Amino acid sequence: MERDCLRFPDRKSRQASNDATGIQVLIGRAREFLGKVLNYFGIPNPVADVVITDQLTGCMIEVKSRSLYTKLSVNGRDYYFDRLTGKFGGTGSGC
Repeated sequence: MERDCLRFPDRKSRQASNDATGIQVLIGRAREFLGKVLNYFGIPNPVADVVITDQLTGCMIEVKSRSLYTKLSVNGRDYYFDRLTGKFGGTGSGC
């Protein structure tokens, strides 16, 4: 039985380059610091950390908020969303 899946749009990978400018590094560090400050003061992400096991489909869904991103894991597949904008940032595999 094939499950319906939500398909994310294909986007060019946004990896950090080895030759990032000083401004890019500064902006990245400022964003991380702001995310940590927001977490410290308890300013919530749009979604709280949670682990959900769907008894109907057997899917396991996990949400974790970090200083730079929110990670949504579905059956071991990770989806990353920007902490400040909420925009989809990429995928990865859980351990």
